[in-house]
Order: sequence, then structure tokens, then C-alpha cells
Amino acid sequence: MSGQFSLESTGTPEPSRHVAPAGAPEPTGVLDPVRAREPAGVPDPAGVLHPAGGPEAPEVPEPPGSDSPGGAQAHEPLAPARILKRLAPVQAPVPAGSATRHRGSRERSRRRAVRFLPWSTALLAGLLVFAATSFLVLRADAGFLDRPVLNALVQHRYAAALHGPMTYLTHAAEGPLVIAAVLLALWLSWRDASWRPLVLVGGSAALAVVAATAAKQAAYRARPPARLWEIQESGFGFPSRHTVLATAVLLTLAWVLAERLAGRAARVALWTGAAVLSLLAGICRVALGVHWPTDVLAGLALGTAVPLLVVGAYALCETGRFPPPAR
Repeated sequence: MSGQFSLESTGTPEPSRHVAPAGAPEPTGVLDPVRAREPAGVPDPAGVLHPAGGPEAPEVPEPPGSDSPGGAQAHEPLAPARILKRLAPVQAPVPAGSATRHRGSRERSRRRAVRFLPWSTALLAGLLVFAATSFLVLRADAGFLDRPVLNALVQHRYAAALHGPMTYLTHAAEGPLVIAAVLLALWLSWRDASWRPLVLVGGSAALAVVAATAAKQAAYRARPPARLWEIQESGFGFPSRHTVLATAVLLTLAWVLAERLAGRAARVALWTGAAVLSLLAGICRVALGVHWPTDVLAGLALGTAVPLLVVGAYALCETGRFPPPAR
């Protein structure tokens, strides 16, 4: 019937307003039951409206070399040389000029070792000879060495050209020599305005007397038979105090004078003269029959060690360097 409203279906359903047409994109948050329950948007504190689900978390870049699927590929295994290089300790940079300072330190050490060698060799030789002679005299029989040498010198002492000089030299080797050496050292100290020459010569003379006297009392060795004496003496024989004192004073005086000589030949002549006079002083004691040869040998060794000790100790106190420079 025309003009009347009919409730019957016409057979062709009317398309719904909520159904999207074919090929149209699905509207976000309408038909999805999960999304339909989410709020349409969540504003952040700054007032910006984000889509449903809240603000997306920022993507954190994965470190290079990560084994995760999103990261870069892992590094290849390091070569042994690169591993050792990484494990090697880091060296601090060398300050400028340190190499020069190290070279200077090594050079000073080398010069000190070169200077120490002759001083230590002479001191060690003197002490070893004195110790060996003392052992030979005290613990063994030194007659096999003493008697032949003593008899040979005694037989030739009466020659007209030797008797007088030997007697004069043996008397001058103790008192007059020490007095002359001390006076010369006193004059040198006054001229140089330094106590060094006087301390060295006087210290060597004093130490020589003390050391020789102590050794005599410790060894308790008798002199040769009195029938062989050409001059009168008293006390024990080992070691020869005349020889110890003469050697110590002459060598110390040579040390003091050598630094004032410019030429090498002059210094060699000075040291040779001091050594020859010391040896002659000892030979005269044996030739005059008042000492055994081993007494003189020990006196020469002890007389050599005394000035080395005195000069070394003075250099250590004065400059802090030990041993003193060679002359």
C-alpha cells in the first residue's frame, strides 16, 4: 500500500553505518575490542596529547659489537699481537732532559768507580800483606825467610860506603823526619789558609805510632839476637815502628805535594822517591841487626794502609765523597 510504513524486509539489507566500505582502512580504536577499552589519548605533563597506549619509549641504540639481533655484528677475534699490545702497561712519557740526566749519573758513577779502584786496591793489598805476615810470624815459623836475608844484610853492612848512611837514615826515619814533615805541612796550611795539609800529615803520623805500638804489644815478638845489633834498641820487634812511621809520613806528604805539581812526570818522580825512601828505611833496620825482615815487611804494609785510611776519612768528612780523587 502506497504511503504506509512497512516493517517487512525488502530482501536487500541496508548497509550499516558502522561497517566500513570494502577497501577502506580500519579506523583506529573502534572495532578492536582491546583498543576500544583504552582511552582515546593520554596527555603528558607538557599537555601534548599522545595516541592511545601512552607515549612510546625512546629507542636505545645498541652498542656496536652486540650479539643481539638489532645490534651490529660482533668483532672478529683479535690477533695475538693486538692482544699483547692492549695488555702491555702504559708507559708514562719521559720528561724532557731526563735522558741527559741519566747519562750524567752513569758517567759520574763510572768516574767514581775508576777513582775507587786504585785506592781500594792499594788499601786491600796493604792490609792483606800485613795480615799474611802476621799469620806467618805468629802461627808458623818465619825463620826460613828471616835468617837468610838477615845474615846476608849483616855481612855487608860494614862496607865503608854503607855503614854511615844506614846509621844516619835509621835515626832520621823517626824523629827528624816527622818534625820536618809537620813543619812543612804547617807552612802549606798557612799558605793555603787551610788545615788540610797539617791534618793529613799529623793524623797519619799519630795513627802510625798508635797502630805500630798496639801491634807490637799484641805480637810480643823478640828482636834478633843482641850480638847482631849495630845500634841499641829496646822493646818488641814486630812490626818495625820506624818503618811504619816513615812510610806513612812520606806517602802522606807525597799526597799533599802531588796536587801542587802540574806535570805527570813530576808526580811519578815524587811518588817513586817516597816509596824508595820508605823501603831504604826498612832495609837499614834489618842491616843494622835490630829487626827481622818480616818485621820490616809488615811495617811497610801497615805504613801504606795508614795514609790511605787517613786521606779517605778526611775526604769523606770534607766533601762527602769517598774515596778522594787520585793524585
